[in-house]
Amino acid sequence: MLISRRPLTTLAALGAAAVLALGSLLAPPAASADTNGTDQTTARPSFRVPFPCRQEWRAGTRANHRPANAVDFNRGSGNSDLGLPVKASAAGTVASVSTTAGQGYGLHIVINHGDGWSTLYAHLQAGSARVKKGDRVSATTTIANVGKTGLDPSDPAQTSHLHYEQRQGGNDVRVRFGSYALPYPGEPTLSRTRCG
Repeated sequence: MLISRRPLTTLAALGAAAVLALGSLLAPPAASADTNGTDQTTARPSFRVPFPCRQEWRAGTRANHRPANAVDFNRGSGNSDLGLPVKASAAGTVASVSTTAGQGYGLHIVINHGDGWSTLYAHLQAGSARVKKGDRVSATTTIANVGKTGLDPSDPAQTSHLHYEQRQGGNDVRVRFGSYALPYPGEPTLSRTRCG
C-alpha cells in the first residue's frame, strides 16, 4: 500500500511558517540606528526650532563641523542676530549652565529631555542665561540670547550665531525638527510654526 507524503510535507511547511510568524511577533523590535551609528531605541522628542515663533533662521550644517551633526543658526548677516532670544526646543530639565574658557562653546546650556535625549545651545551672549541647573523648562521658555562667546574675538569672520546640538545618550545625532530632517551639508531656512 502506497501512502502519499505530500499532506505530511504540506503540514510540516505550514507548521514551520506558523512558528516563524509567532517568533517575529514575540521578538523585540529592531533598533533604528542614526547614520552615525547611535542606537535610537527611545522615541525622539518632537523638537522645535529654538527661536520665537515665525522668525526665519538659516540652519547651517557642514562637513567640517565639530561635532559633525551640530547646526549653526544665523538670522540676517554679520552680528545682526546678537542678543536675540533663544527658546528651549522641547520641555525638559536644565542639566547645566556653564562657560568654557578660551575658544569653544563659550556660555552654553544643556537641557535633558528624558530617555537619554538632550539639547545643547552654545556661544550664548555673556550674562544672558535666564535659567539655572535644575530648572524645568517648556518648549516656549526663553533660556538665553544669541551671542558669540567662545569664538575668537580677533577673527572678524566669526560672527554671532547659535551653535545647536541634539544628543542621544550623550552623542550628537542628526538634527530633526518634528518630522523634518536637516540636510547634511546644507543651509535651509527654518521657522517655528507650532507656537503654543
